[in-house]
Amino acid sequence: MKKFLLSACILFSSIIQAQDIVWPESLNSINSGVNLTLLLELTDVITLNGTPVTQGALMGVFYLNDAEELQCGGFSTYNPGETMSFPSYGDDSTTDEKDGFNAGESFVWYMQIDGIDYPVTAGYIIEEMFIDVYQTNMMAMITSLTIENTEEEIEGCTDANYLEFNIEATLDDGTCETLIEEGCMDTEANNFNEMANTPCADCCEYIIMGCTDANAFNYNPEATEDDGSCTDEAIGCTDPSYVEYNPEANTDTDPTSCITVAIYGCTLVSATNYNSEANVNDGSCIITIEGCMNDAYIEYNPEATVEDDSCEIVVIEGCTNPDYNEYFPPANTDNGTCETLVNGGCTDSAYMEFNPEATNDDGTCTTLIIEGCTDENYLEYNPNANTNDGSCTSVSFSGCTDPLADNYNFLANLDNGTCEYLGCTDQTAYNYNEIATIDDGSCEAILQGCTNPNYLEFNPQANTNDGSCLSIIVYGCTEPMAFNYNVLANIDDGSCIANIGGCTNELYLNYNPQATYDDGSCSTLLMAGCTDETAVNYNDLATSDDGSCEYALIVVTHSNIGGSTYEFNVDVLVWQDYTILWNIGGLSYSNDEFVLFTFPLNGEYQVTVTVNNGLASIVEELTIVINIPGLSIDELTDELINTTYIDALGRYCLLPRVGEFYIRSSYYKSGKTSRNKIYYSK
Repeated sequence: MKKFLLSACILFSSIIQAQDIVWPESLNSINSGVNLTLLLELTDVITLNGTPVTQGALMGVFYLNDAEELQCGGFSTYNPGETMSFPSYGDDSTTDEKDGFNAGESFVWYMQIDGIDYPVTAGYIIEEMFIDVYQTNMMAMITSLTIENTEEEIEGCTDANYLEFNIEATLDDGTCETLIEEGCMDTEANNFNEMANTPCADCCEYIIMGCTDANAFNYNPEATEDDGSCTDEAIGCTDPSYVEYNPEANTDTDPTSCITVAIYGCTLVSATNYNSEANVNDGSCIITIEGCMNDAYIEYNPEATVEDDSCEIVVIEGCTNPDYNEYFPPANTDNGTCETLVNGGCTDSAYMEFNPEATNDDGTCTTLIIEGCTDENYLEYNPNANTNDGSCTSVSFSGCTDPLADNYNFLANLDNGTCEYLGCTDQTAYNYNEIATIDDGSCEAILQGCTNPNYLEFNPQANTNDGSCLSIIVYGCTEPMAFNYNVLANIDDGSCIANIGGCTNELYLNYNPQATYDDGSCSTLLMAGCTDETAVNYNDLATSDDGSCEYALIVVTHSNIGGSTYEFNVDVLVWQDYTILWNIGGLSYSNDEFVLFTFPLNGEYQVTVTVNNGLASIVEELTIVINIPGLSIDELTDELINTTYIDALGRYCLLPRVGEFYIRSSYYKSGKTSRNKIYYSK
């Protein structure tokens, strides 16, 4: 079926290749709102008459419209060696004309190279989600695009020694002008050649800083300039999991000087958590602090770890301030119950409520004393005053006190409402004055017209709007060729913006929000992921961070594998050089990542794992509860009746070999089974 579809495409292409091909200016001009994605992963470069097609050629898919004319349904530029994709648009069912592909319609491929259109045969992968005909919201995978050989002459520079060389040209037109001069064009390189016009292949030489002393421990044979970092060889134990570890050593002795395996813990005998088996202090010591540990006593010390019998005075709560009625003499700890002052009252003489006999202010001072003239017959009268201060001096004299009134009385100091105003009192006049009390014959006739300056019909001579304001002024760009042309604008405000080409698809890395039309420059699709190199799940292919970064350093897991036997595991996700210390409830210690342990008694156990890289430590704690009926110390003497061994490949071994690791399973007479990881030594 696949071969039949390809043959049909070739036949259809040969029939229509004589028609004129029109390439749109942008995808926006052919966007019908529905599309299929064309994904191109070409196994070989496209060639024309045996010559590879260069970057920038147009490639697109076409369909026949209602007039049997070829119309472009999607296109993009060709980038050799890259995965490419672009949409092919389907017919818009809301319009009468056919303006896109119908469901099930085949794609007609064309490429435009140096202004010439060539029919193209496409090869597809047809499986799962990929199809070779149009279907909305589906995908087509194209693995090859083939241009039929043509004998048409292509003019251009045919000499590969010139910059103007056109690999597709078959007829030299004399345009070869600039000879190619290869050289290093990187200005930061030691051998930068300012005369070069073509970059050479791997010829640039750069300064490489490092240790250039061949006798030094960290000698770098690739370094071109010494950076003073040379270090002499330092002999000592380089493994931090041993007591003899020397952080300044860079070379171990032969035989190794790492002898005693480090057991981390508190080595201070006086500490409460002293570990007699530890030989390396891990800083976990807890120092004994003596004091009263009962918070019912005054002497209570919240930091004390050991009771020293210093608790003497029992806490008695109550009001401890003798200035309050609630004062409780036996109390030695104030509990906030002091409320009513003894001999309380307003003690501030600036307030009306002032009580000269009060000795303790009780907050009753509310009315501030305001002095002033309290007699309304005087000009100095203050309606806010509550205490007369003798400031009433000027008797008030009534009259018109408004200087704008026609009967203003300059001797009056108290307005009595008798002011008179001259003006037009005719309400039908244009200049009617609503505050005028006496007509002075100044009334003017009404002149009708558009009085709103926001309309084109505005008449600055009119004083009365007659409803002739029809065309509201709309400021904007009146240039039809501008990007922001406003068809409604009738007055140009100088805001016209020229069209700007660029990538208008937000799904691409080079998306330009300033672009006003798509120029086909969209090239690299955005890929969401973690872009933080310090994260555990860093994705070097991601171009946009999606907030998925994770920073866990260790993962601790445990599971019960039968009875009171548990397996413990720690995965260190980031560090390379580190040590591990398991503390199984103080019963067992291990430096392995994987530990098997059988708890001998019922109870609650704290299991701690510490990971240390010499600079920092990570500590995780687990609580294991053992509650198995019949499990007791007597089980330690249970008779062993059988033992089996499983090697690293999961195979049962009848004769385990000395020096190999095994999972040992022990079966007891009581029915108990225990498993642990061992290094077999008989």
